Amino acid sequence: MSLTARVLIGLLLGIALGTGFAVIGAPWTIAAVAIIELVTMVAVVVRVSPGPPAKDRAGKSWLSIAAETWGTDILRERSYIWLLASRFFFLMGGGVLFNLIITYLKQTHHLDQVAANSTNVIVVVMVVLGNLVAIIPAARLSDRIGRKPVIYLSCAIGFLGVGLAAVAPIGPVAIGGATLFGASAGMFLAVDWALMTDIIPRVSSGRYMGLSNVATSSSSVFAVATGGLLLDFVNGIGGIGTGPRAAFLLGAAYYVVAAILLRPIEEPERRSGAGAA
Repeated sequence: MSLTARVLIGLLLGIALGTGFAVIGAPWTIAAVAIIELVTMVAVVVRVSPGPPAKDRAGKSWLSIAAETWGTDILRERSYIWLLASRFFFLMGGGVLFNLIITYLKQTHHLDQVAANSTNVIVVVMVVLGNLVAIIPAARLSDRIGRKPVIYLSCAIGFLGVGLAAVAPIGPVAIGGATLFGASAGMFLAVDWALMTDIIPRVSSGRYMGLSNVATSSSSVFAVATGGLLLDFVNGIGGIGTGPRAAFLLGAAYYVVAAILLRPIEEPERRSGAGAA
C-alpha cells in the first residue's frame, strides 16, 4: 500500500472518529481509537522490517541521545526548517476551519445545534471527496513537475476555499469552500511528506520526521487559540456572527504565509522517469 493511500486512510478514520464522537458518544469512540492503535501497532511489529542498521551510540547514554533531538545543529538544514514552518502555517489554515466550523454555522448562518451538526456531516463528506479527487493526481503531478509547485497550488486552493467560506452568504457556498479546502489538504498530504523525505539527511531521518510531527500536532492548538481569540474579539465589536468570518479570513491568510515560507526551500532536481530508474 502506498504512503498516499495510508495517509488517506488515516485521514478518513480520523474524520469518521471525530464525527462518531458526537453521534455514538465518547466511550465507544475512545474504544474504537484504542482498537485502531492496537491493530496498527501489531501491523508495524509484524510487517515492517527493521530497516538499515542504527547509528553507533559511541558510548553515549540514552538520555544524551534523546537530548540530541533538540540540538541546534538542525538549524543548518535550512530547507527543512523552512518546510517545517510552511507546514505549520498550512495546517493552521485548515485547522481554523475544521475546528470552528460548528461555531461558524451556528453564529454566522444562525443554525441550531441539530442543523449545525447535520450540515457539518455534509461538510465532512465533501472534504473527504475533495481529498479523494485531488490526492492521487497531485502525487503523480509532483513526480513530474516537482513538489514545490504542487504545494504552491494547494496553498492557493486552500486560500480560496477557506476565504470563500469566510464570505459565504449562504450555507451551500460555505460547503463549496470546504470542498476546496479538502482538495487542498489532499494535495498537500500527498506531496509534503515526499518533499520532506527528499531534503532531510537520510542517516537521521527518524529525528527529522519526529520533529515534523511537532508542527503537525501543535498546529491545531495554535489554530484554535488564534482563531478563537479573534472570533471572540470581532464578535464583541461587530456582533455575533462576524467573529467566525474574521477567524476564517485569518485561516486563509495562514495559507499565504505557508506559501511565502516555502520559497527558500531548495528542492532536489527531479527528472521525468527518475522514479522508475
